[in-house]
Amino acid sequence: MKILLPLALALSLTIAGCGQREPTHDMAPPAPADAAREDADFAMRLVLIEGHLQVGRELIEAGQTQNSLPHFGHPVRELYSDMIPIIVHRGGAQFDRDLIALEALAARENNSPTFTTAFDAALAKVQAARNLIPAEKWSDDQFVLGLVADTANVASQEYRNALVGGRIDSLIEYHDARGFIFRLGDILAAHQGADPRLAQAAALVAELRVFVEPLNPSNPPRATDVQFEEKAAALRALVEAPPAQ
Repeated sequence: MKILLPLALALSLTIAGCGQREPTHDMAPPAPADAAREDADFAMRLVLIEGHLQVGRELIEAGQTQNSLPHFGHPVRELYSDMIPIIVHRGGAQFDRDLIALEALAARENNSPTFTTAFDAALAKVQAARNLIPAEKWSDDQFVLGLVADTANVASQEYRNALVGGRIDSLIEYHDARGFIFRLGDILAAHQGADPRLAQAAALVAELRVFVEPLNPSNPPRATDVQFEEKAAALRALVEAPPAQ
């Protein structure tokens, strides 16, 4: 999974295994604008990790262990390392060990009670990291809309990378897109907001979800990469439009 962050985000993604490195430098409190970007980036990484875990569990429950394993490995190898300084600075609990252990259990135990217990515990720690972002951000309609648009943009990149000549060439990246879009549907369904753009965003995400609904997709799939990108671009345009008065 190769991620290019939306232009709205200034933080870079470093694709590397995080191991157990501990930052030793003292981080000064970020400026307000930097803090806003940091919140947006951190929130999106959490959603991407949740999406990976969600689709990984679906695959392992469907007996597709080998297909599931990248989705337990990618959170640590491609997303977590840049989260470490933020977790340290904000006094959160690291959860990389839990993700690493979960990947090993998925490979060894498949869909056993041991795996499902570890999965639930790891997911709980990921979700607990949401508390490192102020609660008012999670309840803010504009923040949620931005999170949806940013994550849909990443899903669009994954979907495009999954296709070659209009056919699925990489199930891993197709399942990446699927996990991210499904997670966005859950987020919008749970968010209670007043902005009318939320309903429009939910409708667009529902259309994207139809594109990636099958866990075992047909080939060619339900949508072209251009169709997927058009929906993701519509979400971005929706966020950039002023809310109705």
